[in-house]
Amino acid sequence: MLARIQILALICSLFSSCRDQDTSKYIVQGLVTSNVDGSPCVGFDIEFEQQIIEAGSFNGFYETAATTITDANGFYSLEFSRKSAIYFRINIEHDGWFPIVNEINPEDLTPDVAFYYDVITTPRADLEIRVINAPPAYEFDKLRVRLLKTFEDYSTCDAEWRVFNGATIDSTWACMMPGHVWMPYLSIDQTDPENEVNTIDSIFCESFETTTINVVY
Repeated sequence: MLARIQILALICSLFSSCRDQDTSKYIVQGLVTSNVDGSPCVGFDIEFEQQIIEAGSFNGFYETAATTITDANGFYSLEFSRKSAIYFRINIEHDGWFPIVNEINPEDLTPDVAFYYDVITTPRADLEIRVINAPPAYEFDKLRVRLLKTFEDYSTCDAEWRVFNGATIDSTWACMMPGHVWMPYLSIDQTDPENEVNTIDSIFCESFETTTINVVY
């Protein structure tokens, strides 16, 4: 029995020693480019995170494995020590752009072999919609307004109807959306229910700027 315990202790000692001497690394590289024109995204912050099993337990928290920034070609390269990770994710951020948080399958990474992960990013635009009831205005005036396009993950803009009643309307709301795209919108003047006035228009929203839609009725 004592001999068996000694053998097990020796095996555990050797395994621990090998693990401590394991100098293999993970390497993650790629290009970050704009979805507008494919140009390189320079100076973007890149963070690679991992959830690991340590001392036989899983804490459930992400820890930073490596960080870097993209170079003049939009290229990034990360290198970090190999650990028993069960989840990886990459975070990409820069002012004026929508942040990216993507999960990466640990099985895609091989020790000491570069794993290439290219990312396409989306610039942000700010949109303001202002509704004004201009003179002559009456208490029975009524207008309905809505945007005609949404962008799912890359937007806080919605296509819900907004209804305005009365003579003293001057209302503004705002949202974020992808830049360098057209935003269509619809307004319906329902002051005279039998003769509604429908107006469809669109406006080009520049990246990194605030664009205002003025609806005057």
